[in-house]
Amino acid sequence: MKKALCAVLLAALVGGASLPIVAGDAVAAPSDRQEVKERLELNNATAEQLAATGAVDLATAKKIIQLREDLGGFQSYEDLKELNIPEEQFKQLQYNTTIKGIAADCNC
Repeated sequence: MKKALCAVLLAALVGGASLPIVAGDAVAAPSDRQEVKERLELNNATAEQLAATGAVDLATAKKIIQLREDLGGFQSYEDLKELNIPEEQFKQLQYNTTIKGIAADCNC
């Protein structure tokens, strides 16, 4: 496995391709993500912090926090789908937040 990964990385570097580097995110962000200065951890952010990103208004941010409390924390962005957040706002929320602490290889 290690040799295969090294071969892929070497081939990409020699071929001039650039590989995206994702530091510490357990949940992958969309490939067209627009980077922001600092991303909020969705399982710790306050409603005011979420609203301050401009991704959602305060009322929606409060609904997100309530859902987080009801669920005992978010496992993925899929957990937010039940709030029916408009697609563009949902993307902006993903661009401005992260969900950490979930094992990427979890089979649960």
